[in-house]
Amino acid sequence: MRRRTFLAGASAGTAGLLVGCLGDVEGSDELPGDWSQFQADAAHTGAATASGPAGGGRVRWWSDTWGLTTAPVIEDGTVYVGSGLRNQAIFAFDRTTGERQWQAPIDDDVERAIAVGDGTVYASAGGVYALDAETGEQVWTDPTDTTRGLALDGDTVYACSGGGGPVVALETDDGEQRWRRDVHTLTAPTVADGRVFVVGNDNLVALEAESGDTEWEETIDRAGSPPTVSDGMVFTATRGGLFAHDAATGDRKWTLEGNFRATDAATIDGTLYLTGRQQDGEQWVSRALAVDAATGDVEWRRDDDALEAGSVVATAETVYVATRYRVYALDCETGEIEWWLRFQWPVGSPAVADGTLYVSVGGRLVAIGSGDGRAGVWQSDAEPIPDRSVTPPEPCYVGSDFPFGMGGFDVDAEWDVAVNEDAPVDVSFAIEGDRIDADEDVSVTLAVTNEGDEPLRFTTGAPEPFGIFRLHDEKQGHRLVAWTSAYEESGYVHTTPHRGVGMVNSIGLSTAISPGETVSESYTLSDETHGIRPGTYEFSVSHVLTPGEWGTDHDGWELEITGTVELAGDSTAPGEVVHDLAVADEVDLPEAFMGEFTVDVLEPVTDTHPGLIEITFENVTDDRSLIASIGRWPFGSTVGLGPEGRRLVLLPAETFAPGFVDRTDAGWWEPAFLPHESIAWGGATTAFDPGETSTRRFVVTTHPETDEPRDGDGYAFEQGFGDDDVDVTWGFTLSTLDPDG
Repeated sequence: MRRRTFLAGASAGTAGLLVGCLGDVEGSDELPGDWSQFQADAAHTGAATASGPAGGGRVRWWSDTWGLTTAPVIEDGTVYVGSGLRNQAIFAFDRTTGERQWQAPIDDDVERAIAVGDGTVYASAGGVYALDAETGEQVWTDPTDTTRGLALDGDTVYACSGGGGPVVALETDDGEQRWRRDVHTLTAPTVADGRVFVVGNDNLVALEAESGDTEWEETIDRAGSPPTVSDGMVFTATRGGLFAHDAATGDRKWTLEGNFRATDAATIDGTLYLTGRQQDGEQWVSRALAVDAATGDVEWRRDDDALEAGSVVATAETVYVATRYRVYALDCETGEIEWWLRFQWPVGSPAVADGTLYVSVGGRLVAIGSGDGRAGVWQSDAEPIPDRSVTPPEPCYVGSDFPFGMGGFDVDAEWDVAVNEDAPVDVSFAIEGDRIDADEDVSVTLAVTNEGDEPLRFTTGAPEPFGIFRLHDEKQGHRLVAWTSAYEESGYVHTTPHRGVGMVNSIGLSTAISPGETVSESYTLSDETHGIRPGTYEFSVSHVLTPGEWGTDHDGWELEITGTVELAGDSTAPGEVVHDLAVADEVDLPEAFMGEFTVDVLEPVTDTHPGLIEITFENVTDDRSLIASIGRWPFGSTVGLGPEGRRLVLLPAETFAPGFVDRTDAGWWEPAFLPHESIAWGGATTAFDPGETSTRRFVVTTHPETDEPRDGDGYAFEQGFGDDDVDVTWGFTLSTLDPDG
């Protein structure tokens, strides 16, 4: 089913990009302050000569591009950015209106550090590209594989390849190589004071800009961002701290401890601004910092869970920080948070000009201007209410029972413990509890006691001592992971039940049990368990316990525990319908695109469960085709924009846990977390055979930071996709309707 396109042009984006509400914002007639390259200049100071948005951030426009998140660059009245999913390109947009001026295809992924100067745009990908800034036409190319980015200084472009090199210096006029050095690099180069600064795995190297000869080299920890140079100092944010060196000699001046590896620092008026994580006692804290550039003394700190690694730029009044899914505006004198925006797609390094902050969000160029309030979006121009005169009348529901355990689960478990007869151990295993709901859970406890005279050893994955406890339902192809606080204590990233646990088992650990000692671990299944749903789940735990030191001739004793856990969902009453759900509008896709999408509403929102929808993608061509997106298949957009700043949230059903939604007084349901901030979703490229489909279900809830939906609201969801021929935007409008309407 296809309906009319509701997303048109560069400034008509409509899906879950931001949070907040929008008032009309007038564009500025004056265009002060260009931004020639990544972090403003070749020295990567991140210092703006113009002011940014005043009073609060509101979106003026965003582009219809998706994919790569390069840093925007600005010259005269135009903003340039690299983007694309499978059709990468450099794009030029009018910086006041967002109107697309041209698109220049690039044969490879464009690196985030591009540049513009004297009417030419420079980009690095599989090579270095020089494009006419007015038309996008190619001026010259250099085939050197420069996959780390570039910097522009005067009449020279400096580009880094990564790996063993090279670093190249190219003439801006014709691309002729001035010099080439095979130096291992991890980031784009930084150019200042007649030197080119590059970072490798564990070193900072200064090259003479005219010849490429090495002037000095110093050891540092691993860095993920190019150095920043100001006032004769070069600053490098690394995994082990922020390092300050004399730019002329390489002498270490000071070090600030912390993990700043993925941070792009900014410096202005003698102060260095950056974000990252520092240890505070036993805890690692995410924060932004202002540091005296001369001494390394901290002037202020601002702690916030989302102020982790990010890209920082600064004006004389405001520090702008782009982290994974947010943009912050901080007072440069105090670090006070003036406003922030939340996004659902990855955020790139920003640029500042003409009272506007430009930033790439999931490959969409977003212009953030001044205004009241914390954030801004457009309302969808989609049809908010479906035509109820059609046959069958909308909405119609495919299912009749919400299948994800809102009423809780009855639990029936059985197990068997098998140990070699002569094993000098006592094994205790128990599953306790027969009910899982908001008030009850089930515990799984395993303990092994060494009753012998010498130590016993066995290996497992993290966490110690027994690793991850997994349960599998082969019939529905579903897996549950029982929770233990040891996941947190192990130091790995899996810190909450709803995220699930994986991959840590690849790390081999050794557990030793001394004579008379007992090792044990308890796990929990609860209504917060990642993806919990009815089913019959099997589990198996096995270890080989070896006596004495490693390398003995004894084969050891085998321990194996097998069993099943049956979860039976309560037959929760259908409940009273709070809102019908209906698909009111969908995007029309071009004929050149290889697939089709369909959206089905499975369940309405009732006072006993949230709503439920299903999205299906199908390859409608006769060929096996590759398709890319920035979210999971077939759809990864999780925030839908509605009128007056209201939003809906889609929770992927395979990760949904009843304990992570709460019913409001009005009968709607709110999630305790936003999936795009809680689960790491990256870009994906998938192959589809002719006729092959991919289907995904979503639980429909309201956004925890906005008002509840009203009758007749239309909420627009959208996402970018790219095949071999074209990058497209597909989306739909989901309406909330009065069931008695």
